[in-house]
Amino acid sequence: MPRERRLARLGELDPRTEILSLAPHALEAALTAWLGERGQPAYRVEQVVHWIYRQRADDFEAMSTLPRALRAELERSFRLPSTDIAETCESVDGTRKILWRLIDGEEIESVLIPTSARDTLCVSSQVGCALACAFCATGMLGYRRNLTPGEIVDQVRRLETLRGREEPGVNVVFMGMGEPLLNWDNLRIALATLIDPRGLEVGARRITVSTVGVPEKIVALGEEFPQVRLAVSLHAGIDELRDEIVPLNRRHPLRQVYAACRLWAEATGKRLTFEVLHLPGVNDRPEDVAALAEAVRQVPAKINLMRYNPVPGAPYERPTVRRTMAFRDALRRETGTTVTIRRSRGMDIEGACGQLRLARSGA
Repeated sequence: MPRERRLARLGELDPRTEILSLAPHALEAALTAWLGERGQPAYRVEQVVHWIYRQRADDFEAMSTLPRALRAELERSFRLPSTDIAETCESVDGTRKILWRLIDGEEIESVLIPTSARDTLCVSSQVGCALACAFCATGMLGYRRNLTPGEIVDQVRRLETLRGREEPGVNVVFMGMGEPLLNWDNLRIALATLIDPRGLEVGARRITVSTVGVPEKIVALGEEFPQVRLAVSLHAGIDELRDEIVPLNRRHPLRQVYAACRLWAEATGKRLTFEVLHLPGVNDRPEDVAALAEAVRQVPAKINLMRYNPVPGAPYERPTVRRTMAFRDALRRETGTTVTIRRSRGMDIEGACGQLRLARSGA
């Protein structure tokens, strides 16, 4: 189904305005006009916004400081929230994966990862993914559609409620289902809402956008949101190998990705993170280490190693801790940069991106 038709279908399913898809300034303008037409005082705008983003109300009926008749009128004109919980799974390590059902029946995943410092909220940007990375459960689902700004924002808003505490704050990572930079128009509205003090007020430095490498949008992200962090899912520093495991590399080879990353670093003054999913025997050979060292010479970056979580149908094995540590040590010697190993969380609840959705689909 063409993109325009998919978006039109959402409006057909529910013609009301999706209130969370309006960036804070646009939301205030829309509410000012809507309330003014009904003779409501100006302070009602602040009340509604407060209920949406501070109280994280799940419906208009909960907005008890508003007259009951006004709440009913709001319900007839605006849609809130944008997601419904379809399933929740909790790991023995405290990680929670939430499967959200959207208005058209599609499903996406988020993950709430508790830590002793800040909790991390991992959110999705698309239903499925078109990039078909060889190791990824989401890629096996195929691409369905982009998420609206409201569907992105609502994941964070409702995860904040589920975590059950206000302090300390959170880290938000766009490492769930989908390629965020292929949903740039909606992502930028969502980022603005997450960062804005009138919105969810997540510090921009606490947000990371992860991409497999969309050069033009990497540059745009640095220019428009210089405080937001960037993680590039590199996985290999050799074009021929990356062509196999990250097919987008055939369209945007490493030289283009590195050039965009350098421009991002110049615009932001930050180091980015190269993410490398450890596929034993595939991307941990001496020549792979040398190629990743060359990548770090070209781009100011640190490396985050991840141990592969097995996905049914993918031809890779999970590396042993010993082998990943040896890979890390080799990278440290050759690159001279920071190399860390990400702790695996939620494996007992199919915690990797797309695994729960894939299991439910029967694919």
